[in-house]
This record gives sequence, structure tokens and C-alpha cells, in this order.
Amino acid sequence: MPYRNIFIANHAQMRVKFQQLIVNNGEAEYSFPLEDIKSIMVDNQNTSLTVRLLTALAQEGICVMMCNEKHMPSLQLLPIAPYCRQSKRVLLQLSQSKPKLKRIWQQIVQAKINNQAKCLELNGNEQAQKLKAIAASVQSGDSSNREGYAARLYFKALFGEDFTRSAENETNAALNYGYAILRSYIAKTIVCEGLEPSIGIHHKNQLNQFNLADDIIEPFRPVVDCFVFGQLKEWGEQSYCFQKAELQLLLNAKTVVGGKTCSVSRAMELMVQSVVASFESEQIQLNLPDLLPTDFFAYD
Repeated sequence: MPYRNIFIANHAQMRVKFQQLIVNNGEAEYSFPLEDIKSIMVDNQNTSLTVRLLTALAQEGICVMMCNEKHMPSLQLLPIAPYCRQSKRVLLQLSQSKPKLKRIWQQIVQAKINNQAKCLELNGNEQAQKLKAIAASVQSGDSSNREGYAARLYFKALFGEDFTRSAENETNAALNYGYAILRSYIAKTIVCEGLEPSIGIHHKNQLNQFNLADDIIEPFRPVVDCFVFGQLKEWGEQSYCFQKAELQLLLNAKTVVGGKTCSVSRAMELMVQSVVASFESEQIQLNLPDLLPTDFFAYD
């Protein structure tokens, strides 16, 4: 099972040799088996990668992200046609009834708000009970927008009354960076399962190529929120490469799905697979994550 999350912060040359990722930074050369790699983040615009490497990474289903000049993820590698019956899966997506999609979205929103409540609870915030009540009141399709109402209460309870998600500050920068990592992994997983990422359950923006990823990420956002809140005092007001590397490691953080502990990345895979299963069945059977205190799997 892949477990390595590789962060490239300095100028490097990357290539593949004998199914090994080779990274040369001019001073030393490092080698990693492709089968061990879960994700790669390239946060240096002078880094070079061979086409042969990119092809190998796509074939292995490795999540590859690259950052722009502002050090924010802006590009990801998605394999072409990794699923043998993709057209069948796309037709399955398109055949879903609106009432069914609304019930799926209801469960996703409830899971998101419950995880937001758990985040507040883990950090000793009394607003947790209020969010749990809001989660219980979510209707089919979230017709009364309980998600938006809960978000306004949640972020102010967690980060302070003056906090807004639209402000340009280090907290939002960290949140956005963490969300981008999770979104990229979900998008990769969606494609590997033969689904079309632009066809969403609730998100329908014609300019968004990843509507489905933006649906599935919702219950996982509190994983980033809880970690960022816990690290703010240690990080201070400046963001550095090691902080971004720590956010990438959230793919290896622990969560619970169906009563069993697994990594966040595995939970994302299970949720995508359960969406497919729900599309194929008359019953909705989503595998949704339950937030845990931030902890990571240790790998030898």
C-alpha cells in the first residue's frame, strides 16, 4: 500500500529508473519505489520532470500536484482512461434521478456538519452541540441551506468572531492549501473509478471541471480545519515549506469509516466507491468519514 507523500521545495531534477522515482537536487540523489508513493507535491517552479516519469506516475495512479508562483497548488496530473468501462460509469452518473441525488447530498452535508461539530468538541468549544442540532435538521437536498448556516457559526466559533473565509491571511492560506491537497487526491480517485469529475451530485458549475470532487470533499474539510487550528500557535504568522509538507501528510491522518480506522486517503477512496455503489443500487449506502483527533499512521 502506498504511504509516502513527497514534497519538493527546492530546485531538483526528477526522473524514473527501474520503477524508482529518482530525485537529484544537485547535491545528492534520492530514490523512492513508485509503489510506495501516494502523492507528490512540487512547490518549486525550477524543478524539471521527464515525460517518462509523468507517464509512469499516471500509470501507478499517484496523485501529482504542482504549485504556481504564489506557492498554491494549481495543476494536477490525471491519467487518461484508467478505467476499462468509463463510458458505462459516465452514463450511470447521468442516469441518476434528482430526488436520489438530493438524498445523497443530504447525507454528505450531515456528515460535514457533524464533523465540524466534532472539531469544535475536540477543541473545547461549546458551539458543538448547536452544530449537531443543525446537522439533524438537514433536509433532502439541503433545501434550507443548513450547510451555509452551519459554516458561518463554525468558522467564527473556531477561529474567532472577526474571522471570514474571504479574508487574505495565513489561516485561510493554510486552509486553502490543505483543501487543495485533499481535492486533488479525490479528483484522481474519481478518475481512477471511471467517473466524470465535472458531473457533480450538488455542485453544477459549468466552469468547474471538478464538481464531483467538490461534493465529496465536504465531510473531509474539518480534517484540515482541526489540524490548522491546532498548529496556528506553533506556526505563527508566516508560512514555510515544512508547514505545507505537514498539510500534505494529512493524507496519512487517521479517520473512521464504518467503525474502522483508516487513513484519510483510504477513506476518500472508500467514499468514492460507495458513491458508485449508491448510483448502482436503489439504496444509498455512503461510506462517510468520522473525524478523529489529529493523529498519523506511522510507516517504517
